[in-house]
Amino acid sequence: MASPEFVESAVLFKLTKKENFDKFKFSVRDFHLYAKQYKFIAQYVDRCGSPPSVEVLHNEFPELDENSKTQKFEFALEQFEEASIGRQTIRAFRDVDSIINENPKQALSNILTSLSNIRVGMDRNLDLYNSGSLDRLDEYRDRVDKRNKNVSGLMGIPTSFTSLNDVGVGWMPGELISVFARPTIGKTWMCIHSAATAIRGGFKTLLISTEMPTQSMNMRLDVVLANMMGYNLSHSALRRGDKINEAEYIDFLSKADQKSLLVCDGISGHISITLEDISNLIRQNKPEFVVIDGVYLLNTGTSKKQAWEQSHELFYGLKNLAISMEIPIMVTTQATREVVDEFTHPKTNQVAFGDALFRAADVVISMCTLSEIENDKRSISFQKYRDGELMKDLTVMHWDVDNGNIEERPDYLNT
Repeated sequence: MASPEFVESAVLFKLTKKENFDKFKFSVRDFHLYAKQYKFIAQYVDRCGSPPSVEVLHNEFPELDENSKTQKFEFALEQFEEASIGRQTIRAFRDVDSIINENPKQALSNILTSLSNIRVGMDRNLDLYNSGSLDRLDEYRDRVDKRNKNVSGLMGIPTSFTSLNDVGVGWMPGELISVFARPTIGKTWMCIHSAATAIRGGFKTLLISTEMPTQSMNMRLDVVLANMMGYNLSHSALRRGDKINEAEYIDFLSKADQKSLLVCDGISGHISITLEDISNLIRQNKPEFVVIDGVYLLNTGTSKKQAWEQSHELFYGLKNLAISMEIPIMVTTQATREVVDEFTHPKTNQVAFGDALFRAADVVISMCTLSEIENDKRSISFQKYRDGELMKDLTVMHWDVDNGNIEERPDYLNT
């Protein structure tokens, strides 16, 4: 009787097709001889989400180090990966059996999140470093061309910080940027300003809030964009319905090109927004920059896991999403309750739900109020930066949010 490993391998390798036998010279004897190796591949894929490299196989099983055998096992790696995707897909549907009747919407959300994680996990681009081509020279020339065409003079998307823009890079594709602070310090306004800066630079932007309705986000966007365009609007007047200069507001609205900005809130529906929802929005709308305010309220669809496991899955999922979609993603989160002083920067170990966000992010920024008598200023600390050290890691923002006047004052600390 054939061994279980042979039966599984025969199915995986589609051995009912004669061309697979002929091409790779498979035989029943192969599966009996190398049952241990095939089992190792299957377990590795299920455990790590991707097949082992040929080098890993050779290190584990030196007897495979022959060209004919290597060719067979390279084919085996591809087949086991496909089989793993199939098993994980089936598992995504089976995992919601217990809730599908009582909460079908939550079940659908969990399924979509699981399927998205499978897809992101299997999206790998392998590149041979020394291929003898001049691809990287072409990539360099492409970056120079983009920088010359960008009105901001940057290679990437302009940021809210002149100290970062002066480096000449901006937010780059694949980056995860995180901003954290105590409540009421101004994280949402920072998101608004970052999104407005990007669209003023001509970049299509998706702005998502997990805790503020679209109408409120639009009012804040109006005052920030209006300030950038030379108008004078008051957020408090718009919000309370106080008297404003309607002619100026009409002129601003007629000239403000907000077609490149998409605003979405995650609180209007019965289920909070998920990572899969964000992934779908990106695929459908193809933004060049994504800003998520209140990332800690995103639904991972994995409520049975520990909090640290959920945060790890969420933040590394966002990083993978930024890489696979080739866009920068900015997120904000809360500092923990240990941070009681609004005039002191929270530390990196005081990020809500663990330090996964700090480890996954390329850029980490903290915020605090400058002092009791300077409530119109915010201290900004660059606690992590992808390219090493900046000229300085501390700066100050002028913070007149009612009129939308938010801008860096890089020399303020020197005065």
